[in-house]
Amino acid sequence: MYSILSSCNAATILHVSENGADSNLGTKFSPFLTIGKADSVALPGDRIEVGAGTYQVSAPLSNSSGIRTKASGTASKRIKFLSSTKDRAKIIVSGSGIAWNSSGDYVDIKGFDISGSGRLGILASGKELRLANNFVHDLTISGGCTGAGGAAIDTNGPLGNVVIENNVIRNIGKSMICNCSTVQGIYIANSNNFVRNNIVSGVAAVGIQQWHGATASTIINNTVFQCKIGILIGQGDSGRTEKGSSDNYVGNNVVYDNMTYGIVEGGLVGRNNHYVNNLSYRNEMNIRVKGLVKGTISADPEFINYEKNGLGDYRLRATSPTVDIGASITNIDLKEKL
Repeated sequence: MYSILSSCNAATILHVSENGADSNLGTKFSPFLTIGKADSVALPGDRIEVGAGTYQVSAPLSNSSGIRTKASGTASKRIKFLSSTKDRAKIIVSGSGIAWNSSGDYVDIKGFDISGSGRLGILASGKELRLANNFVHDLTISGGCTGAGGAAIDTNGPLGNVVIENNVIRNIGKSMICNCSTVQGIYIANSNNFVRNNIVSGVAAVGIQQWHGATASTIINNTVFQCKIGILIGQGDSGRTEKGSSDNYVGNNVVYDNMTYGIVEGGLVGRNNHYVNNLSYRNEMNIRVKGLVKGTISADPEFINYEKNGLGDYRLRATSPTVDIGASITNIDLKEKL
């Protein structure tokens, strides 16, 4: 007698609902209650669909996590955590810690609404993650301005290759703007990460920042406003290297109406850093870097409706000075351009 085993290797869709139970089967009609339970049974290639609703999670200490996912996919079979309706799965963290710590590799987290009193929205401590279409907002950093720091999204594993794209990040430690240097919007602490098409505003310190051993970042097509600093490239503290942050490409970003610098280098900075076709305007100082600067625009970007509070329409008008002049850049041809 022969058994047909191919079906055992098929990807599974696991379901999570605010009305579920972790004793359930994880099916559409018998969903789990928590993302952690779904993660504990997930295999490479599986998809976890999280239904609309509010998911309260607790992270009482600065190093504790309300959600901790550990399962890893593979390059060809990623594990995907998906809000079934964009921004309708709302994760609210209490305490001073981390809303979601993702330590598995080859994992996607897409479409979630994350807020609360904690210091971190998503901690990407695995490699080869994709964090996309999330709304991370109004993190009040209840533990205060400490060395533990805070961020909406933080890449902090030993390896990088994390893609952070199409996220909206708003009001991260907003009450501490210009009074706290350790709370960022997107915090890059390792190598080879791609940060693109994000809208970042109302951050205590830096909208998009490299530090520690960060290097070889691609930071393109982002809009950053109403932060202390727009974009900072550099290394410092634990993990820094002798060469400093090198081989970075910062292009096509709109960095506008920030309190101090628009784009700046700080700490240890190495060679081969390119700043291409960025619009930096109405910052106290628009750009201060030693890397190669090309095509910087200093003019009103002409948003459809600019609002300082992050509630405006940040698409660009047809008359914007940025239209049709952006540098062409893809993951594939990045090294050729550098």
